[in-house]
Amino acid sequence: MTGARSGRAAPLPPDERRLAILKAVLPVVRTRGTDVTTRELAEAAEVAEGTLFRVFDDKESLVREAIASALDPGEYLAELGAIDLGLPVEERLGLVIRTGVARMADLALWMSMVNRHHRGSGPPGPGGVHRGPHESWAERQQATQALVRAQLRRVLEPDAGRLRYPIDAAIVMLEALVTGTIIQSAGRLRQGLAAQDVDPDLVADFFLHGVLDPDEATV
Repeated sequence: MTGARSGRAAPLPPDERRLAILKAVLPVVRTRGTDVTTRELAEAAEVAEGTLFRVFDDKESLVREAIASALDPGEYLAELGAIDLGLPVEERLGLVIRTGVARMADLALWMSMVNRHHRGSGPPGPGGVHRGPHESWAERQQATQALVRAQLRRVLEPDAGRLRYPIDAAIVMLEALVTGTIIQSAGRLRQGLAAQDVDPDLVADFFLHGVLDPDEATV
């Protein structure tokens, strides 16, 4: 054959193949947890089962790395970083709360999965390596929190002069509102009640203006 092409796509480099598989299997791991079968993982990734184990040591390591990739804050930080500072502060905060609530709900799901199967061992570390000490998890969380707070500061700074409180205090209260919203929904689900939809714009308005009607005179 001279110059003939096989018609088959060139194989991905190992790192890209690994990332592609992890991204593809996330939905089925999210649904099935560690009960997911090798066949289900292969079908989700659209590869043969043997291909999975040329990339990952075993099913457990694949699932562990998938969970670790879901816990990575990169996408969330990118969403916060994409918020247009030219928008009114009400709209900016609505976007912050919308993305924050979605992120917290997602984290709650993945962490409940981790805790069910790795009680007392701590969640998976970067690259899917299981990390035992809780201190390592706490350190990663502190680093992530610092990055998130830097983005929240960026969003609030254009209107810092209008705030009644220091910007750092405002950020802490904003985080508390988002976290409380998720805890309230989770509590309802545990009680067998339907979760209430969260209106990010309402939460943003509450954060900015409180519950008192400024048009009502005080007694």
